[in-house]
Amino acid sequence: MPPPKKKVRPAAPLSREAWVKAATNLIALEGVQAVAVEPLAQALGVTKGSFYWHFRTRDELIQAALEAWEQDQSADVVTGYGGIADPRRRLRVLLFAAFEDVANGKFFAALAVSSGDPRVQPTLRRATERRLAFGVEAFQALGLSEVEARQRALLAYAAYAGYFQLLRTTPEAVAAVTDLSGYVRRLADALVSAKSTRQP
Repeated sequence: MPPPKKKVRPAAPLSREAWVKAATNLIALEGVQAVAVEPLAQALGVTKGSFYWHFRTRDELIQAALEAWEQDQSADVVTGYGGIADPRRRLRVLLFAAFEDVANGKFFAALAVSSGDPRVQPTLRRATERRLAFGVEAFQALGLSEVEARQRALLAYAAYAGYFQLLRTTPEAVAAVTDLSGYVRRLADALVSAKSTRQP
């Protein structure tokens, strides 16, 4: 009599976080419209059943990716830069960090392309308003008027948004920028006078 077969424990479904991360990466590369359950499942090496363990619809997954990105952005600004006392250094560090985070910049650019999407528009608006408000506050800490602070914050944000939009749509347009640090330093010098030797 053959020995009884051991029961095979079913594999645990892929975590919710893994699905959200996969969707986030896909959005950054191909845009919100590219998110589809079956291709993602194939790329992750799982069945669609793993998806439905965590989400009811594709829209729920997209919303989860947008919420995760927005939460990360809020946390990064508060914890990463809000504690830098010197306003000149805070602004310069923020500019360098923003441009050096290419993955985040590409995700932002992908959202901008889909700004008319009702799932994307509220998230993109809140993120933009929060970033601009932080910039205005930081420029005002330099002693600038609110009007001047708003203008400089808008210039900085427009430079950021434009750079990553070009990188997404026409990368050859920014191919000449082989020294990104030098490029960002020029922008920082134009917006924030350099007075500290500790600046990046």
